[in-house]
Amino acid sequence: MVETILTAPLMQMILVFLLVFFIVFAVLQKSKLLGDGKKQIDAFVALAVGLIAVSAGYALDLITKLIPLLGIGLVLVLIFLLLVGFFFKGE
Repeated sequence: MVETILTAPLMQMILVFLLVFFIVFAVLQKSKLLGDGKKQIDAFVALAVGLIAVSAGYALDLITKLIPLLGIGLVLVLIFLLLVGFFFKGE
């Protein structure tokens, strides 16, 4: 198998960390769970969760294996939303 820069173990760890960090940060910002206008606290919690996810070997392997399925799922959701938008008009 050809090894590229994206398949290197360090790069996979970085990509998984960024994915977990941004998802947790976005959920905390949207839900305002830790308070309104507390971006620093949300970022710190997201940083901690991202580092925990990367440090656990099982979680890292699981997330790495699920990323292609996540991409396919997002494409299917986008196609579904486009079809709904084409056939049903809003009020």
